[in-house]
Amino acid sequence: MEINIWSVVVATVVAFIIGAIWYSPILFGKEWANLIGYNDKEIDETKRKGIVKFYIIQLVVTFITFCILGFAMSAIETQTASDGAIVGVLAWLGFIFPISVGVVIWERQPFKLVLINTVNMLLSLVVGGAIIGAW
Repeated sequence: MEINIWSVVVATVVAFIIGAIWYSPILFGKEWANLIGYNDKEIDETKRKGIVKFYIIQLVVTFITFCILGFAMSAIETQTASDGAIVGVLAWLGFIFPISVGVVIWERQPFKLVLINTVNMLLSLVVGGAIIGAW
């Protein structure tokens, strides 16, 4: 089984960009910040304290996610973008969705917050799976 590392790198960068847009004020950033209780002062303070390290950590864990997805896709010999997208949906449905339901039920997180986060993950896995599958 071989994983094309460049497809994983590209999927990681694209997912990172999707997340940056998703959580920006253009889409759901303001609503997300409100739902987790962030105010403008806290956001500014986080930026001053060195938000770059958080971005680096997120980039690394996103890379790990797509390495594992690439490994799984290689194991089942996924060879097309559409097959990769389906694997992304299945990964979301089997792993992310059940955990997200648990977050709503047991942690009593607002459904809207969980929906924002979970749909971002679905989009990232579908697009990333398609990229890896097409490579």
